[in-house]
Amino acid sequence: MPELLAHPAVQDALGQSPFGHSLFTRSCALGAQWEVTLTVTERGIAYIRHAVRAHIRHWAREEAEAVTLLGVSELLTNVLRHAHTPEARIGVRAEMAGVYVVVSDLDRRLAVIGAADLLSEDGRGLAMLEALADGFGVMATASGKDVWFRVACSGARAPGGPGGGT
Repeated sequence: MPELLAHPAVQDALGQSPFGHSLFTRSCALGAQWEVTLTVTERGIAYIRHAVRAHIRHWAREEAEAVTLLGVSELLTNVLRHAHTPEARIGVRAEMAGVYVVVSDLDRRLAVIGAADLLSEDGRGLAMLEALADGFGVMATASGKDVWFRVACSGARAPGGPGGGT
């Protein structure tokens, strides 16, 4: 996995924010799982997408890439727009059958899938994610909430390619 951490987009993400502090407080990759604790910013969401894309490709889960990246963007944008604090944790895991993602934040209000006005520019993201993902849910936690989704891959093999692992 060291080669993923050397990728320019991941290096940028692990670097400094425009405000002089690190966007990420903790990042960890263990086998077929990656997680990061961060302060969500608009620019940081793009960096996280690059890092998630790199991991998905490393794990040979390209079939799940489009929906996974859409879901990551939606959930982190919701943290930025709706949570009382931009602090969050994202975990991405390659499973035998696909990819599992969870975004945790410190806002105790549970995410609600609403019916948006057809002319509205927002409000449909969670409904879209629920429709595209193969599993979706929201759970209250002691410190806030977890929003998760799962994307299936029809031909998934052991994470990390033919030999498995990373």
